[in-house]
Amino acid sequence: MTTIRSSTDRTPAAERGATLVEFAVLAPLLILLLFGIVEMGLALRDQLTVANSVSGAARIGSVVGNQPEADIAVLDAVEAGLVGGLDADVITKVIIYKANADGSSSGLEDQYTYDPSDPTCPWNPCPDPLHPSFGGYGSPSSYPPSGRIDTLPDPDIIGVRVEYQHNWATTVLPFMQTPAAWDADARMRLEPDVSGT
Repeated sequence: MTTIRSSTDRTPAAERGATLVEFAVLAPLLILLLFGIVEMGLALRDQLTVANSVSGAARIGSVVGNQPEADIAVLDAVEAGLVGGLDADVITKVIIYKANADGSSSGLEDQYTYDPSDPTCPWNPCPDPLHPSFGGYGSPSSYPPSGRIDTLPDPDIIGVRVEYQHNWATTVLPFMQTPAAWDADARMRLEPDVSGT
């Protein structure tokens, strides 16, 4: 009696070899996908952390209004919003500006950089009027707290923009070789001073 074998019949040893080849082809793609998911998750976490920090800082700025310590309160809120998520040294610049009704910048702004060399005031220039190294209200300083309008009928809209770097955890893809430069922005109307003080 003759046995007819199909060409698709394989022995267990042949199956093991085919499985190994299939795994060798698919493994790099699966590893790349895994790293991509991790990287995008970390990038999203950083974006959400900074966006939340900027929103809190804009709320503080809207309440503090035109008080002399307004800018340092905003900057402290930016820094406090990063605690537990990011180190403040990822910040390259914080801009506090007067926004137009459509949300765009009016051109009046104060710019600050994070400088941890002075732990009592890690912002350059230092906008804390009570600090010995008080350096004014930014560079250029065209929107000092004293120039902000918090009275009805048309209080200012204060904007806070944070420019920051995202450092990639891996360098799997070519664009991950250098840190990504991103920004987050929030705007709020200054709380009206209804008591006139």
